[in-house]
Amino acid sequence: MKCNCEKEKIDLKRLNPDIEGDASEVIEEEIQEIIEDGKLADIKLYDNLIFPEGLEKVGETPWMNEQNVFPDILKKHMAPKDKLGYLIVKKGELEFVWEDEKGKVYTVDAKHPLIIYPERYHHVILKGPVELKIKFYKFDVDRVKDMSALRPGEEFIKK
Repeated sequence: MKCNCEKEKIDLKRLNPDIEGDASEVIEEEIQEIIEDGKLADIKLYDNLIFPEGLEKVGETPWMNEQNVFPDILKKHMAPKDKLGYLIVKKGELEFVWEDEKGKVYTVDAKHPLIIYPERYHHVILKGPVELKIKFYKFDVDRVKDMSALRPGEEFIKK
C-alpha cells in the first residue's frame, strides 16, 4: 500500500523556542484563547470520579445560593486538611476549577456532583442562580501538607 502523504498537504506551525517560548506554553495560550473566545461554551466537562465508600461524615455547609455563598469558595483555596469535600448542586449549575489543571473547567449540576480532594488548590465560579452544599468527610492522606494554604472549610463546617 502506497502512502498518499504528498496529496494531503498539511501546514504545520513551526515554533521557535527563542521567540514563542516552550511549546507547552504556546499550547496553553492557545487553549486559553479558545476558552476566552467561547468556542468551548457548549462543551461541558464532568468529574466522573466515584465517591469512596465508608468515609465518616464530619460536617457540611448549609445550602447556599448565588446570594449567600461563602466568598472564600469563589477564591483560590484548599479543602480542609484530612477532609474530602463532596460538592452537591440541587438547582442550577456552577463551574469548578482545579488550579493545577489549566484549561479545564468542570460543570457541577444535580446529576454531576464533584469530589474535592484535600490539599489541592481550586475555586468555584457561579454563572447564575444555583443552590449548592459541600459535605465533608474524614479522609487520611499520607503526604506533606501546605500549612499556609487558605482552608475556609475549617471555619464553616457544622459539627
